[in-house]
Amino acid sequence: MRDAPGVRSIFLLMVVCMAGCVSRPPTIAHVHIGHALTGVHVTPNHEGYFVQAEKRAQEAIAAAQKAAASNDLAEIRKDAAAVVKATDSEEDFGVKQALEMAANHITFAATSDDASINVQKSAPVFAGNVGRVLERCALIDLLGRDVQDSRTLAEAQVSVQEMSKLAQANLAGEDKDGNGTVGSVPAEFGLVQLRKEVEAMVGRENPKYETVDQWFLFNLVKLPNGKWVFDKLGRGGNIEGYK
Repeated sequence: MRDAPGVRSIFLLMVVCMAGCVSRPPTIAHVHIGHALTGVHVTPNHEGYFVQAEKRAQEAIAAAQKAAASNDLAEIRKDAAAVVKATDSEEDFGVKQALEMAANHITFAATSDDASINVQKSAPVFAGNVGRVLERCALIDLLGRDVQDSRTLAEAQVSVQEMSKLAQANLAGEDKDGNGTVGSVPAEFGLVQLRKEVEAMVGRENPKYETVDQWFLFNLVKLPNGKWVFDKLGRGGNIEGYK
């Protein structure tokens, strides 16, 4: 018995899609933006670099608050070490590393041949505005060392209180100039303000930016000549030279 034409057509479409068809390729610029905001193959949970930075910032805040509330020097040292690890860790993509990579990929987007004028103009501003968060990360690292070297509970508590303030500012921003508004200038920015900046850039895109399919996110590679292409073999971007 023959299948009805409609059933046969649906079956053929399913076969084609199962064979690995993907939607029309996005621009290279939008893939780099996707690496910052949506996903990338090298982060622990394949999350976007900026998402990873936000998650680690929240972990740093939790550990810092725990340390600040403790009256046990050994526990404070342990929690302070956790704050530093969440903030600055090459192995686990701390706030510093994740944000640096997000800024790098927004910059890659701007230097792509198919980048819009909007991205070309916005990316350098974003890359410059991450500076305050990175400064706080460095300060948290220094304070973490002070905690480990503290001889008394009082000394350690002073340092962890400051670490807690910096960790919270890394996420929410700060009111450095005392004008009553948090994050009113780049020198006060945290990840909240930086995300708004990226989302505003994305919102101005024309043609409209759409969430990039995972296949494209994980299979963009950089050739030795500096050109970005999609790996047709789908090896997840694990080709020498890509990051």
